Amino acid sequence: MMRGASHQIAAVAVLVCLASLAAAEDLTSLSVVQLAERTREAVGAQDAEAALDLLTEMQRRGTGIFAGMTMGTCNEEIDLPEGITDWRFKGAARQAYITAAKTKALEAGTCDCLFNGFSFDNFTSEVLGKPGADLVNDDRTEFEGYLTQHQRETDVRYRDLETVCRSM
Repeated sequence: MMRGASHQIAAVAVLVCLASLAAAEDLTSLSVVQLAERTREAVGAQDAEAALDLLTEMQRRGTGIFAGMTMGTCNEEIDLPEGITDWRFKGAARQAYITAAKTKALEAGTCDCLFNGFSFDNFTSEVLGKPGADLVNDDRTEFEGYLTQHQRETDVRYRDLETVCRSM
């Protein structure tokens, strides 16, 4: 009789673990913004179990209130070739690169470092069709054109994402 009860307890424990595992897998598919929204909903509804699961996922990702606890600095790295003599070039390239990185973050709905997985070479390859090492002074006009076309709208939309990220 005791063995039967032990087996039932073990079976219940396995089911609870499987349900928790299924819920955890579901949480991994959420964007950072969705994760924050669901966390706020769970806290507002006083659903402690859901809130704990969501906060645990935030901690695993290092986002929300856990942002910066394990992450290093987030800086863009722009290596320009020696042949660049136009003093305005680096500013235009930097602003265009940051704008493109913000666009990527908006598409992904992420609050992570803008430059994770998106190097300056990735950017120049996408926008100019060549690596950063092949840049020349005349490419500044391409960066400025990119900024004219994308910067204003991207900055407005990104400010909204930053507001959500700070509230997490």
